[in-house]
Amino acid sequence: MDAYNLETFKALDRYRYLRSNFVAAYHGGSQQHRKRDLGTLKRRGLLSAPEQQKNSANYRYTPRVYELSPKGKAALAAHGITPTHWVGERQFWHQLMVADVVMSIEIACKKRGLRFRHRKDIIGTAPLTFPTAISHQFPKHFDHYSGVLQPDELFAINETHFILEADRQNEPITRPTLATSSYLRKILQYRAVLKSGAYKELIPNMLVLNITTSPTHADNIMAFMRDELAMSSSSMMFMGIDILGSRDTYPQPLIELLDLPFRRVGHDNFIISQEV
Repeated sequence: MDAYNLETFKALDRYRYLRSNFVAAYHGGSQQHRKRDLGTLKRRGLLSAPEQQKNSANYRYTPRVYELSPKGKAALAAHGITPTHWVGERQFWHQLMVADVVMSIEIACKKRGLRFRHRKDIIGTAPLTFPTAISHQFPKHFDHYSGVLQPDELFAINETHFILEADRQNEPITRPTLATSSYLRKILQYRAVLKSGAYKELIPNMLVLNITTSPTHADNIMAFMRDELAMSSSSMMFMGIDILGSRDTYPQPLIELLDLPFRRVGHDNFIISQEV
């Protein structure tokens, strides 16, 4: 396998799913040639095109999404790289959103000469989880919850470590109890992890990027933190990006994420390129 294809396989192993236009941007050069290369790898049985992407009105006119096939994983292993073992079947569109965000940042870092590290480079095969114990006073009862917080992804730019929460608005901001998933529970869990420093068993510092598919939803989460929880945070940041929630249109690599302002409750905006 040549170096170009090996880098493609390694990127697919990092993210599980990647759009062909993102792979092309990662390598640079002619997008048409890069996409043709991916098609050749698929015909050779080294890549697969997940069926879930066909659940789109404009499937025929959007860049294909690829993942490593069993044959492709074997080829990667033959080069001394142990393929990622993806536990369970995470929702396709959610995992693709995670890949869209983090691969965009990796591409942007590559263009600017910034040091980017993916989760595997930082913690290897260790689980990306944090034990938490939280409490909350609901209107009619006081509730406790003990459980594991599992972020969507981890990466670092230079020496700054970022946790990603990718939200497709599949869970409500609050629920009547902490027993089921909500943004309330997630916020309380992150507050506990940040306050206790429990993350330091894995990483030396931690900023949390909350990226949702609606600017309005991001506004509502921040308002809930401020008004209902009376909470501010310099470490939790929010942004809403509509196109990440669409199945009928597709994003180009969002390299501008390094320069766009992430909003914070009770603190000034955070611009990644100015802080790393």
